[in-house]
Amino acid sequence: MKGIAPRRLRILFAVMRCPACRHPALEHDQACTQCGFSLDALAQSMGIPPMLSGPVADVAKVLSKGRRHSVQRAVHALHQRFPQVSFASVLADLSPEVPLALHAFWLFNKGSLFSAVERGGDNRGVLFLVDVPRSRAVAMIGYGLEPFVNETILEVCLNAASGSLAKEDFAASIESFIRELERQITTIVQQLPQALGYVEDKLWVDSSLGEDVAPSLQTVGGSDDLY
Repeated sequence: MKGIAPRRLRILFAVMRCPACRHPALEHDQACTQCGFSLDALAQSMGIPPMLSGPVADVAKVLSKGRRHSVQRAVHALHQRFPQVSFASVLADLSPEVPLALHAFWLFNKGSLFSAVERGGDNRGVLFLVDVPRSRAVAMIGYGLEPFVNETILEVCLNAASGSLAKEDFAASIESFIRELERQITTIVQQLPQALGYVEDKLWVDSSLGEDVAPSLQTVGGSDDLY
């Protein structure tokens, strides 16, 4: 619309922090220790949850058959590369009176998007929720991904989707989010061995013979530092 700047994605995260007050939350907390927010209280106010079918739940009915299949192919490619990750996208007309983060929290837990066995630390789900009329989006992850995927990474993924979302190209926004998510997870996987201090074992080479010491055996400091 002329005279109105393109909308920016609202970057919200509802798993690692309380979706109501943003206070840090733990997996087994029944309610937020800061504000008292709980899933049970939210469920009572939101009513009966919708039975959504992933990985693409187009509740707003804005995707053509072809565009829907395009998104499904992108999701399939992600799942082929990282089968441990469960991705779901939801496009809906959400109540503006309810904060977007609370919608995401409710649908993530009550929308039947993920398997019943994917609970707590076993949940490696990723939800990309789009509020279609207001071109807003939010990302949420399960507890199983928290040690690896932080808020900064989700922000990068959301920013990758922002351009298409501003143009109301919702299929492209989902695909852009997925592609960036795949890139980010690939980087995480590549960095994990180093982050955990793991180096492949190599044959010991006697340095007294003029050969280099195997990289896995190199250390900082003199011989007095050993043992």
